[in-house]
Amino acid sequence: MAAKEWGDWSARWIWLQEEQGNADKDARHERVYFRRVFELPAGTGKAYSLNMAITGDSRYRLFVNGQRQWAGPCKGHEHVQYYEEFSLEGILQPGINVIAVTVVHYAGTAPFEMGEDGPLSVWRSEQGGLLVEAEITADGQLVQELRTDTSWKGIRDLSYRLRPFPMMRWMGGLEEAAGDTVLRDWTLPEYDDSAWSAARIVQPVRDDYGQLTPWQLARRPVPLLYEQEQCFRKLMRSSCGEGEALFTAGHRLELRDGASSTAPSIEGPPAEGVLVQAGQQLWLELDAGELTTGYLQLKLQGGGGSLITLQYAECYEEETGDEEVRRKAVRDEMREQVLRGGYDSYRPAGYGTEDQPEVYEPFWFRTFRYMRLEVHAGTEPLRITGISYRETGYPLQLQGSFHCSDERYNRLWELSVRTLSRCMHETYEDTPYYEQLQYTMDTRLMMEFTYLLSGDDRLARRAMEDYRASQLPSGMLQSRYPSVLPQVIPSFSLYWIGMIHDHYRVFRDLTLVKHYRTAMLSVLDWFDQRLTPQGLVDRTPRQYWNYYDWVQEWPLGAPDCTNEAPATLMSLMYAFTLGQAAELLEASGWTQIAAELRQRKAAVNAAVLDNCRQADSPLFRDSPEAGPEVQLSQHTQVWAVLAGTVSAAEGEALLQTVLTDTSMAKLSLPMSYYLFRALELSGMYDRSFGLWARWMKQLALGLTTLPEIDSADTRSDCHAWSALPITEFTRGILGVRQDIDGIILQPHCGELQYASGAVSTEQGLITVSWEITTEAEIEVFHMEAVWTPGSAITVILPNGEVQKSDIGRIEIDIRGFNC
Repeated sequence: MAAKEWGDWSARWIWLQEEQGNADKDARHERVYFRRVFELPAGTGKAYSLNMAITGDSRYRLFVNGQRQWAGPCKGHEHVQYYEEFSLEGILQPGINVIAVTVVHYAGTAPFEMGEDGPLSVWRSEQGGLLVEAEITADGQLVQELRTDTSWKGIRDLSYRLRPFPMMRWMGGLEEAAGDTVLRDWTLPEYDDSAWSAARIVQPVRDDYGQLTPWQLARRPVPLLYEQEQCFRKLMRSSCGEGEALFTAGHRLELRDGASSTAPSIEGPPAEGVLVQAGQQLWLELDAGELTTGYLQLKLQGGGGSLITLQYAECYEEETGDEEVRRKAVRDEMREQVLRGGYDSYRPAGYGTEDQPEVYEPFWFRTFRYMRLEVHAGTEPLRITGISYRETGYPLQLQGSFHCSDERYNRLWELSVRTLSRCMHETYEDTPYYEQLQYTMDTRLMMEFTYLLSGDDRLARRAMEDYRASQLPSGMLQSRYPSVLPQVIPSFSLYWIGMIHDHYRVFRDLTLVKHYRTAMLSVLDWFDQRLTPQGLVDRTPRQYWNYYDWVQEWPLGAPDCTNEAPATLMSLMYAFTLGQAAELLEASGWTQIAAELRQRKAAVNAAVLDNCRQADSPLFRDSPEAGPEVQLSQHTQVWAVLAGTVSAAEGEALLQTVLTDTSMAKLSLPMSYYLFRALELSGMYDRSFGLWARWMKQLALGLTTLPEIDSADTRSDCHAWSALPITEFTRGILGVRQDIDGIILQPHCGELQYASGAVSTEQGLITVSWEITTEAEIEVFHMEAVWTPGSAITVILPNGEVQKSDIGRIEIDIRGFNC
């Protein structure tokens, strides 16, 4: 199948016959079923293997002989359509077999209607399509070839619509499905598809004259997502206390008289489900135990004419009456609180039996901690015999770990790792519940988290390439990509260069650096072309979003003084990034251009000093305009330190003010990452321990992941840009820091008595443990570290002593030193 990389496909893109197309103009999105039946010889005694390449526009779910495989394709973008390749053993049989595929095609995008036209993050053409090419082998010998052509059959699923939800409009809506029009058993070989029509060829894979098709094919760059069966952990509350027990995967949840909630019981025989009599109503709310992402599955018996809704929520919260206004407190506190969020709805056909229940499963995964099931039974009783879900996500293989003497830190570590995991699927995601979009500011942090935990850079490489592919003719990058609705935040393009710098710092991959050199220079040139006569980066063009951070004083993400004047912060971020780019270009051999970038950096820093410093103060204004009400922020001071705008002594003074002056606009949780880096750069990292109070407050709120912002009106409860404990506990407390010049081990103790863990690095896994004990009234700091022998690291001890070692192990005691 390797020839696929060269466009050597014999398959053709197929879709429905035109007369079977979307006749209902109110239903903009199509779900289509395709089948290909084939027969294999019996009596050969050979085991058959299925080797397949598959993709679809916009999403597909694959079945072989009735067995669910996976969903795809990996999200592509304007310039690439990804396909999956795989090999299956033991699934084909002598006699009749079938490959069956569900394909959902979302509405076109010109112009895009937010909330109505499907998910922003899923690229699509104006035409739906399926492309499959398969080889069946036995003992390595080719037995049969299959490809999408007119031998395939298709039919439109008339049961499916998308219902828009303004609260989560980026997702494009959830499902409205009718069981009485769903085709039963269509994925099985014995299904009678005689009423289906032959597929129509809509497009060859390539054109001999170089005319590009809507789907430029490339192999999936990241692993398939995992799927793991899970069950809900607890019934929170229900509308009634009578009925049979509800069970999933052997776990039993009882509905008791007068009970608002009950813990699960796994003892006793399986129950018969929950019975809702004809004309009756029932609702219940289930807890998955933690915020998760998964494919929900509902099993039913009877219930013709009923209506079922499945509502997904991150937490219990106040009902404000406004979808844009959130009021959250303790997330698992039910009293006087409700579940808010979008829902799927399903009308059962009523054919389910004890042996063969009717099954409803939404096409794409949902994000939830809590799920509210509502049943309005119709003219016949409905029995719910099962509610479960298959957890899904990127197969992150955790190697990094952390544990210390303060249990609060350990809990923050757990929440951080889970938050990152829930925001990793086919791309990094800002929030799996509301958007599933890959934003540059978020992604730059999540990439570093991933490196430290696993050393896996596949999703990171894909992200860097995504942003390069988003580049506009001006050189500016889009701020989120893939996205069918373009968005530009100029400051986010600078984070992309930071991604490349971080990757080189960890992996030393000069090939990757060289691949992005010209694109980096194009980004930097956009800023250079916008310098004012004073040498500052001019204000953001109106068609772009002038955003830096979610700050209470900045409703739209930037100080209002920058609406009509340059933002000091933009110039500082530009200067900082010029330094990063110079390091990359020098390492890759472009030394002359690197020197020019350093000259640009010095000029921008000089312009900031000349125009943006507060009179008679070491602080920098948020804008060069000195008006009657000067606006100051922690952001501008921190980036002045990072950009090297001030001397080391001045930097320490600025950071001292940042840590003590409460009048300035405050850094958000994710932007605090750059305060940590400034403290590290200035030798003040021990002062960082006081910053964790904002994260500690989250522990009392019943969260299982970390939120978007540390405020009661936060939107998302799962936003991985807040998972800073991953970086700070590993590179700060454990002390494993990967710099351009090599690995440094410099632990910081704060008020902790011990810490241990493992950090993934370019030199393999480094394990570190340190402990402070008292011997004869003298404090002793003991540290051990193990890494790959032959790899040199620099050790900076809490007493300032510096050692270098390449033997792969170090064990040190410091007596009489108070960490």
